[in-house]
Amino acid sequence: MDDFQKNGDGNPVSRQEIYGSRKDRFGNGGRRFFTKKWFVLVVLTTVLLVVGGCSAVMLSAKSMPLDRMDEIQFASTIYDVKGKPVAQLGSGQREYIPLKQVKSRKLLEDAFIAVEDRRFYQHHGVDYRGVARALFTNLMERKKAEGAGTVTMQVARNIILENSAKTYTRKIKEVFVAWNLERNYTKQQILQAYLNYIYFGNDVQGIKMAAKIYFDKDISKDELEPHEVALLAGIPKAPSAYDPYRNPGQAKERRNVVLEVMAQQRLITQEEKKRYQQMDLGVNRSYLKKYIQKDQYQAYKHYVMLEAEKRFGLSETELATGGYQIYTQLVPKAQRAMDKAIKDDSLFQNHKQLDGGATMVNPQTGGIAAIAGGREYLGRGYLLRSLEPKQPGSSIKPVSVYAPAVEEKGFDEYSDIQDPPGFHVDSWKPENFQKRYYGKVPMKEAIAKSLNVATAWLLKNEVGLDIAVRYAEQAGIPLEEKDKHSYAAMALGGLTKGVDTVQMAQAYTPFANNGKWTSAHAINRIQFKEEPVDPLQEVERRENFSPKTAYYMTRMLRYNVQNGTGTSARLPDGRDVAGKTGTTQDSQEAWFVGYTREYVMAAMVYNKEDGKVELSGGEYPAKIFRRVMWQTLRDTPVSRFTNPGVKEPEPPFELKPVELNGEVDEAAKSIRLNWNDYSDRVIYRVERSEDGASWSLLSQTPEGGYEDRDIVFPQPETGDPLDDIFGSGKPKTYYYRVIAIDTVTNEEAQPSNTLKVTIQPPPPEKPPGNEQGDQQGDQPGEPGGGQEGPGGDQRPGLDIMPPPGREEAGGDQTGGEGEQQGSEGGDQPERE
Repeated sequence: MDDFQKNGDGNPVSRQEIYGSRKDRFGNGGRRFFTKKWFVLVVLTTVLLVVGGCSAVMLSAKSMPLDRMDEIQFASTIYDVKGKPVAQLGSGQREYIPLKQVKSRKLLEDAFIAVEDRRFYQHHGVDYRGVARALFTNLMERKKAEGAGTVTMQVARNIILENSAKTYTRKIKEVFVAWNLERNYTKQQILQAYLNYIYFGNDVQGIKMAAKIYFDKDISKDELEPHEVALLAGIPKAPSAYDPYRNPGQAKERRNVVLEVMAQQRLITQEEKKRYQQMDLGVNRSYLKKYIQKDQYQAYKHYVMLEAEKRFGLSETELATGGYQIYTQLVPKAQRAMDKAIKDDSLFQNHKQLDGGATMVNPQTGGIAAIAGGREYLGRGYLLRSLEPKQPGSSIKPVSVYAPAVEEKGFDEYSDIQDPPGFHVDSWKPENFQKRYYGKVPMKEAIAKSLNVATAWLLKNEVGLDIAVRYAEQAGIPLEEKDKHSYAAMALGGLTKGVDTVQMAQAYTPFANNGKWTSAHAINRIQFKEEPVDPLQEVERRENFSPKTAYYMTRMLRYNVQNGTGTSARLPDGRDVAGKTGTTQDSQEAWFVGYTREYVMAAMVYNKEDGKVELSGGEYPAKIFRRVMWQTLRDTPVSRFTNPGVKEPEPPFELKPVELNGEVDEAAKSIRLNWNDYSDRVIYRVERSEDGASWSLLSQTPEGGYEDRDIVFPQPETGDPLDDIFGSGKPKTYYYRVIAIDTVTNEEAQPSNTLKVTIQPPPPEKPPGNEQGDQQGDQPGEPGGGQEGPGGDQRPGLDIMPPPGREEAGGDQTGGEGEQQGSEGGDQPERE
């Protein structure tokens, strides 16, 4: 070993001398390592792996005869909050028609091929150029396996149901199934399957039913015009976006693009193209009403589809044709009550120009229990009115102003807020609907009366815009940049774009859930053949307020329902309800957002275009809330709001007069006084007078009572002439009053009521031997028998007299206007 490691000079041999230089090994000499055999081996191994993988995929790719496609479960199933299947998405309406029976067959086939798969008759199921282009795009943009779908592959996609994930494995399976279809079926059979099972939106599959709901035409009898064919050919790319009922503008743009393609393919002339592009869509909602199936929970299904695309990345087409299992927070009883109430004309006082929406949410889970579509809503061809943004008016106040004041500044229901005349912020001068100002008011009264000036004062002087914006945004209320710098927007709800009922219900959930906020959602999870579909967005959860703030706000919002603008929302069983009304400027939109222990619900009513009904949050929305909540909870135990373990808000100390009472103790020869001892910080000065005018101090005590022993009880008459001089036989009268004194400020309250005590002398002793006269005198109705006055049973008399300046019956009257129900109009966003 030593000889090997040394050269001829006896020096150690270096590593370079043993193995050669790096250049020799990986440069010129490196070619000995990377030989042709090495490259061939790598290529063969790669090819074998690809072939093996593709073979495995091909063997697992099942195919189904086209004539058995009716056996496939295309529709997705919706499960309610208890896991019970209650509805289906898609495949609800489909009428199969052989292409040979279609009147406009040639134009229809050519238009769809031109739009969806221009090389349909040239390829054998797979457009390799399209696959390469889509693969390159997916790799560059890091997308999942999408695109390059020929008509044959789209048919194959409806057959491959083993895995819903958009993976390259699934795409490879589609390729092999497409090859199998092309080997076993003609192009016409494949195209026929495609046109009969493709999704056209509004729960409709197949070209025959699509022509009915959009044009009221039976294509086995009626010819389709080129512009009608173009509209139908354009919808499948994005049925929701190109729905001519919901999005007529986008649908028309898409139709015109298809008309351009048809002209390029010479299916129509350039002149025809121009003429058809100028035409209206030709659809009418009466067609939708005529053919659409009446189905329960349509509005909820609609929302589920919207949420599935946003949170799970599943399009309407995939849900309608993919056979998914969708587990939701739907409460069927609540949804039925919602659907019925929103279509009840009596709740809208038969005003046809009114419409509205509503959303009910479980505050503990954030789950949407029910959602309204609108008065005219029939299905997904209609807009969900509950998702239309409207200005929230005063319903935003608890979220952006009052709760932050409690959380950040320590306010409670008894805290005084200023409601001053002439208050303004720069050029903005808020006004109260009542056209008056209340000076200093407790916070709960400002909420119950919905005082705009007091709210703006609180925001400007205590809360601040930055804090209001932060709490509004973390509650999920969308704000434009302009809103974040506007006192009118944050105090009175005059938002630039507004807020929908889902967002408002979501914003109130912390009040009903100890301050914890959960993003509102309808879907718990989605599965495909027991395999979960991973969501793109998780449900958000956080604590927006402390339990103390949530409880204090609940107390004040409950007071509003009991005594303020929200009285119409009270439930018949007397269960606790809390909430806030809101009415926008000019009374065009009205809100009630309220809650019980079980659910939060936001209801909104608005004037449609040119509608001029004067709205009030305490009228229309509050009554919708009452109807839906009552129908949902009527068979459940009556619930109450409970203190989560925080200190109850304490009313501020108020120095006030006491109510004085007393009694005469003849045995002890004293007069016992008592009164209501209402605070430990108060002492009481007891005063006495013999004429009711000149008062002298008897005692000062912290107790609620005093016994006066320093009094004179009259003696019986003796017949002595001196009795008239010394008065031993005359009644004795005393007057008492008590004055409460604040030991902190030394301030004195008004005197109590006056207690007048008259002590009569006992009757003189009767002469002996006059028993007969006694008996006669004791007979009922006889003079002197059992009567007060001379010769009768004289007793002490007590007379409670009102204090000077106060009515005897009323005492110290409180309340007045401060306790009266506030006018709903105070909810109007301010007129700048």
